[in-house]
Amino acid sequence: MEQMTEQQAQTAARDRTRQFLASAEQRFKLSPSNPEILFDLKGRSAGLLVIHRSGQMKIRYNSALLTQYGERFLQQTVPHEVAHLIARRLYGPSIRPHGREWQSIMRYFKVPANRCHSFDTSSSAARSMRYFDYHCLCRQHRLSAIRHNRIISGVTYLCRACGSSLIPSESS
Repeated sequence: MEQMTEQQAQTAARDRTRQFLASAEQRFKLSPSNPEILFDLKGRSAGLLVIHRSGQMKIRYNSALLTQYGERFLQQTVPHEVAHLIARRLYGPSIRPHGREWQSIMRYFKVPANRCHSFDTSSSAARSMRYFDYHCLCRQHRLSAIRHNRIISGVTYLCRACGSSLIPSESS
């Protein structure tokens, strides 16, 4: 197969997502859904269904893996995520993510019900967490970038041992 550009791959993923949705919604007599389709997923995940409490649905795809694997991604990941959406609409929120309900929809799509993809993700590993050195009156502490950023925005963390505020060490 000829290599697709990122834009062509995203257009193909949108089209394929809509095709699978329309087919399943017609088969299972569901009203049409219009999930937001995003290409903002990073790291090792190929796709992800997000359903907010408001009922708003989003299907997030990993654009790097989509572009790299093209048709294989479209054949495996797109129906996988659409099956999650359809299973949730048919059977409710308490089903197991890759349980028999999801598997039955994958069978309807005539796609193997594989829980995980087989794409090489070694070049798209997720970011590693940064750590920062802090201290209190009794010892040194290593805080994650998340807590470090919260401190910068005004949150105060206290040492559990001595009760004093954590302050950045000179090396941070």
